[in-house]
Amino acid sequence: MKYLFSRILFIFIITSGFSQTEKSEIIKFVQLTDLHVSVGNENDFLLQNIIKEINNSDFEFVVVTGDLTNRGADDELKQVHSILSKLKIPYYVISGNHETNWSESAGLTYKKIFGEDRFVFSKGEYLFIGFPCGPYMKMGDGFVKHEDVLWLDKTLKESLKNNNEKVLNFAHYPLDNSVSNYKEVLSVLEKYPTVASFCGHGHTLKKYDFSGLSGVMGASITSRDGKTKSYNQVIISEDSISIYQKEIDKAGVFKFSVSTKPSKIEIPKDTFDTGFAPLVKDVASVYSLPAFDKKNLYFTNSIGEIQSVSLKNKTLNWKTGTGNAIYFSPAIVKNNLVIGTIEGNLLGFDTQSAKQKWAIPVGGVLVGSPIVENNKLYTASSTAFICIDAVSGKIIWQNKIPQSYSQGTPLVQGDRIIFGTWDTNVYCLNKNTGTLIWKWNNGNNKQVLYSAGNVNIVASKKRLYFVSPERFLTILDIETGKTLLRTSKWKVRESMGKSQDGKWFYAKTMNGELLRLPLNDDLELTEENLMAQSKVLDLKLDYEHNPAPIVENNNKIYIGSRKGEVVIVDASGFEIIKQVNLGSSSVNGFKIDDQGKVWTSLIEGGIYLLE
Repeated sequence: MKYLFSRILFIFIITSGFSQTEKSEIIKFVQLTDLHVSVGNENDFLLQNIIKEINNSDFEFVVVTGDLTNRGADDELKQVHSILSKLKIPYYVISGNHETNWSESAGLTYKKIFGEDRFVFSKGEYLFIGFPCGPYMKMGDGFVKHEDVLWLDKTLKESLKNNNEKVLNFAHYPLDNSVSNYKEVLSVLEKYPTVASFCGHGHTLKKYDFSGLSGVMGASITSRDGKTKSYNQVIISEDSISIYQKEIDKAGVFKFSVSTKPSKIEIPKDTFDTGFAPLVKDVASVYSLPAFDKKNLYFTNSIGEIQSVSLKNKTLNWKTGTGNAIYFSPAIVKNNLVIGTIEGNLLGFDTQSAKQKWAIPVGGVLVGSPIVENNKLYTASSTAFICIDAVSGKIIWQNKIPQSYSQGTPLVQGDRIIFGTWDTNVYCLNKNTGTLIWKWNNGNNKQVLYSAGNVNIVASKKRLYFVSPERFLTILDIETGKTLLRTSKWKVRESMGKSQDGKWFYAKTMNGELLRLPLNDDLELTEENLMAQSKVLDLKLDYEHNPAPIVENNNKIYIGSRKGEVVIVDASGFEIIKQVNLGSSSVNGFKIDDQGKVWTSLIEGGIYLLE
């Protein structure tokens, strides 16, 4: 009997030991999100107090899921980094749309300060992995760059090869319709034991279901009504991930929990067939339109590559690189391919050999679309407007007047060149000398996000028409820059164009409609007169904010959406001919080649011949 008791006791001790060994360790971390720090604002000092409180806690690390700043400005990024650097525990950071959409350095400053905009590390039974969602340098939905999707898949595959870790995913946007290619991301995560996805963006602590994947949206450090100052505490035990809301100088309050079991992701199926195959499908994202000569197509991408592709057999002629993402639309002048970089350089390449022929340091960042006239190329950086001889690479003139970058294409009208920038101004320069003739401001120079920084201004002989993010249509006198009319009647935003015969102005509303107005210098400019002469066509796009310029070619109007749709409208009858669904990401615009063919590109890396 004594022997039997000893044996039972021995087995109990052994099994107890195994139980203690196999029991999951408790993991405690903080999620910070939507900090929205500007130097000296309330959130600046609030974040400093939060960091002090975290340093006095027993939490092990911090994950920051984006929107560190208000405008992605250099001074804001440096301030946030300075504050976060005071943490006594490790921290991991990814960007949000406020860092990527309006960055004055086109993302360079963020990269220099925080390094790669991704992270992966292991803790206990979990692999923690995070990536950015954009949008990048233009208004649009969230979008995970193709190279980041490939990185996610490769990293998970390699990291989980010989272990039983589970995955916790981190992104700024929720993995739903907020991210135009969320299905592509989920298709990667479903291959692995993914437990949950943490996000920000919505400013509210909330539990989500992302097509079967458990979702956690963290609260911003200041609530939308400004009454609650808090952050998010996460405690992972063996069977649950518990989320607490922690107000300054108060105990954390439990809000909800999610299971630690891997989720069963079921991705909704797409119901459309595009019918259009891309001529090019790149491995990276594309943020500009291609350039053409008689035999080849030239384009750039988000990993800094410049490529030449044969139009005849669709094969790669050559590829070269610049190091960082390119947003500048390439231009061809004779046999020179001109590229602008976010390092502030204009580069000239031989179209046949890819050999770099010349370089011009402009300064600032170059993220817009140039215009070419008589071998002269005109374009704006964030610190200068410049005119160059694109064949020789010599500067003809430059004016260091812009105080921010410009993303649109300058307008040449007679001896004037007109462009808008993100410093709230529209500028008119003498085309031959660069001398400032006039500048216009919307009267709200403190709200730079209302600027006409990403518009292609339209002109009649005497008037300028443009729309901007404040949802106003503005008409100016071309000689003086005087405001003739401003109206918010149609809630237009950035996307606009002109008919081929110069008789009509087109603009897209945020309700997904196409507005048509006459370009008639004799029309008395009142809101009532414009309304009487206007026509509005429902494009069936619903809510819309894609800034792609509108183009008319051969009696057809081309309009691009934020979700990869192209609507083609009969210009004479002003009715929809068809809608083409090319993909899931934003349309960059339209380009007409020398043969009159219409091309477009999508951010997801596809270049398409439409008609």
